[in-house]
Amino acid sequence: MTNTADNRVVPLFSIAKEAWELESPKHRRRSIIQEFALNTSTHGLPGIARSQSKHNCIFWTVSFFIFTGVMTYFVTQSIKNYFEYPTQTSVSIFVERSQVFPAVTFCNYSPARYDHLIEPFLNYTNSINATNTNDTTTFTVEQVVLLRDFLQVQSNTGAPISQYLFSLDTMLIECVYNDKNCTTNDFISFLSSTYGQCFTFNAKTKTTNGSD
Repeated sequence: MTNTADNRVVPLFSIAKEAWELESPKHRRRSIIQEFALNTSTHGLPGIARSQSKHNCIFWTVSFFIFTGVMTYFVTQSIKNYFEYPTQTSVSIFVERSQVFPAVTFCNYSPARYDHLIEPFLNYTNSINATNTNDTTTFTVEQVVLLRDFLQVQSNTGAPISQYLFSLDTMLIECVYNDKNCTTNDFISFLSSTYGQCFTFNAKTKTTNGSD
């Protein structure tokens, strides 16, 4: 009996391998690029890879490059602006009515001028036999007690007390208000039991504005 079975084996793998080897490198590169274009998440490239006609391919290609250029422009501008560190300053000017300047009062810490007071005071104390001295360089405790009586006598007799006190010229060094020099008319004087003669600046203006 003769075995007539055909023992030939078809080398399918070898044929497929040979077919792959026979495929040109250019075609293989094109297939890789097409596979990437079909699976990428980049907009436009899948449309180019799926195009079945030249019109679709041209449309997707032109659209891809246009929007890529737009994206590149805005990204470049953003990076450029970031490194330039631009700043924007907004200035608002509001014109408001000027506020009333407050009245300012100043006095001398020492109420009386020693150089003007001592000689008349010694004459007074000597006249009432309270003291018997012509010393104008010292002032004793007993004389301090008599000073109030001296000023009271001056006030009762109508003698001006202001001559023993500090005047505006002796206390005020300089005064400028609204770029103008102050004058004596801008001050009002009054007597303080603690500080002697005091002066108030802007008292007239404040009173006038208040009455208006």
